[in-house]
Amino acid sequence: MKKLLVSVFLFVFAFTVPSYSAVKLLDKGDTELSIYGFFLLLGAYQNVNVNGSTEQSGQNNDLVYDFLGHSNIGLDFSVGSFFSKAEFRFTADNNREAGVFRHLYVGYKFDNGLKVLVGRTNSSTETFHWYDNIFDGDDGLRGYGTMGVDRSNMLRLSMFNVDLSFLALDNSKFTLGGIGTGHLPNSPTLIDVDLAIADEIMPAIEIAYNLNFGGLTGKVFGFYSGVSVEGESSAIGGSQREWIDAAAAGLVLRYKAVGVTTVFSAFYALNGNFIGAVRWGAGATPNNSLKFDKATGGNANDIWKGYNDINSWGTALSIGYDILDTLDITIGGGFQSISTTDNDDFAEYGLLNSYSAYVALRYAINKYFMIIPTVGYYVNYATNKDIPYNHATILAGIQLRVSF
Repeated sequence: MKKLLVSVFLFVFAFTVPSYSAVKLLDKGDTELSIYGFFLLLGAYQNVNVNGSTEQSGQNNDLVYDFLGHSNIGLDFSVGSFFSKAEFRFTADNNREAGVFRHLYVGYKFDNGLKVLVGRTNSSTETFHWYDNIFDGDDGLRGYGTMGVDRSNMLRLSMFNVDLSFLALDNSKFTLGGIGTGHLPNSPTLIDVDLAIADEIMPAIEIAYNLNFGGLTGKVFGFYSGVSVEGESSAIGGSQREWIDAAAAGLVLRYKAVGVTTVFSAFYALNGNFIGAVRWGAGATPNNSLKFDKATGGNANDIWKGYNDINSWGTALSIGYDILDTLDITIGGGFQSISTTDNDDFAEYGLLNSYSAYVALRYAINKYFMIIPTVGYYVNYATNKDIPYNHATILAGIQLRVSF
């Protein structure tokens, strides 16, 4: 009932929002302070089908409505060459999982063109923010052809359209707890393997070149980090620690001409799941995680496999057309595949693929309020025919946007 009242309030507020843009609280000389807000409410019906059967658990097949994760209130402050941002998340979960701040940083622009930024903001790897898709909150088509570490604490140096960033990754987000399964060489017998990611996660290094040529914008990026993985099993004689390389490369392009906006992205990632950059769809796997946990061992030498060769690639495309100044239509979708060089050691599902397609209309009542009806189809499936897995979601709904 509480959510329903909030929904009604936002709907009414959207039609009565006053006519103003981002509000300047201070504008004196070279000092500026402004406040802005972006509130999104989703009302939709979703239907989830797993292996040909409608999933009845939880709220998978029901009317869902909630604040989306990228609803926010932000402050921009600048004085001379100094600039800063503090953007607060505004969601129904009271920030318990996502954190209070979406952005929190300070920066300085030098006379030679160098810009230094310290704090939390978007990483250069992200490609999903370029796609405006309501299915997965703030993640666009993530897991369906796009990727990215998303927002992180970082030191960023920018000059001549090049960004060089050093990211501090949160180890607690990437722990693989619990029991996995492995096997001894030449033996079909499965054994229990305790899984964990150790403390050693090196700061990630990113480099990106930002494109801006007329109607073409975008970026080309590269990324590297490393994770130390530890597994333990009495059945194979103790524990083993392995250093995992995590790397990615990709690009995203946006081109607008004659009322048509095209967005294209592509990426490749090695072990990107270990640092949170790559996932398989949204809530798609049976245990909702990527625990590539096959192990082999023998005598005094234990070898852990299925960790260090997880390859992912994906691509996504959207095309939007401005029907009127206040109305446009967008058709989009993407495809992603996750595999290893040795499929026998790739969990039990074979290749993990996902694809999506959606169509969205955007109608602007005014520049402060927008209604976006959307219909989308999202599929996650495994290629092992002996252990079939197919997770399909149909979502139809309306997003209400209020901004100032």
